[in-house]
Amino acid sequence: MLKFGTAGIPNGTKSYEKGIELLRNRGLDALELEFVYGVRMSDSRAKEVGQLALEHGITLTCHGPYYINLNAAEPEKLEASIRHVKRTIQAGRVMGAFSVTFHAGFYLKQEPKQVLAVIRERLLEIMADEGGPGMPQVAPETTGKASQFGSLSELLQVVKGQENMSVCIDFAHLHARSIGRYNSAKETEFVLEKVVQALGEDALSHMHFHMAGIAYGPKGEKHHLNLADSGLNYSEILKVLKMWDVSGVAICESPNLQDDACLLKETYSRY
Repeated sequence: MLKFGTAGIPNGTKSYEKGIELLRNRGLDALELEFVYGVRMSDSRAKEVGQLALEHGITLTCHGPYYINLNAAEPEKLEASIRHVKRTIQAGRVMGAFSVTFHAGFYLKQEPKQVLAVIRERLLEIMADEGGPGMPQVAPETTGKASQFGSLSELLQVVKGQENMSVCIDFAHLHARSIGRYNSAKETEFVLEKVVQALGEDALSHMHFHMAGIAYGPKGEKHHLNLADSGLNYSEILKVLKMWDVSGVAICESPNLQDDACLLKETYSRY
């Protein structure tokens, strides 16, 4: 079944110790470490957090830095992006994370097919370097703007046929990127069907999701909202995930982190 948690330690807490304790007290069972401004955590600390999470039954995921661009033209930016992806994977390995995610790159006015081929090649090189025991699942994330590389179709093509790779499906991003679509039971089933077609039925047993309310305009994502303030039909989405017996982790990115994470879990549990 799905585990539910927060993107970063819960609001009102200032340490992983307090945050994980609050998650358990609220009945949540997942936590995403937000390395969005860089992996600023030593291996020893990562081991401590991993052990703490294990003791409390919390499944960990990691989010890499925002400024990753595996399609960067400048050698120094590309090298830095590759380093950031590798460091996120390494931190995830040390702490025993289930999955790591990141935004893979940008089009930079290039043809999408060309960008897809470049990003796929560079990710495969990273996987070849980082593969081995304890490696977390690597799941690039769907993005919220059509100007960003990262549609569901693109990412499925990037990871198809690759061991220990999947996609992180951000339902809010799908909704915003498509300017209002991907917001019904039928459309959620379409998403899962695409995953099965590309990655096989087993992929549904280890999925990585993001969910939140979202504001969007003609160009896609603007910013996250609380679920109650958004038109995201999270109830229908969760119902389909339950009906399809999808397993993995669903991370809440709403501003009121733990409250909306609990709302997601409670809604899911009713089906």
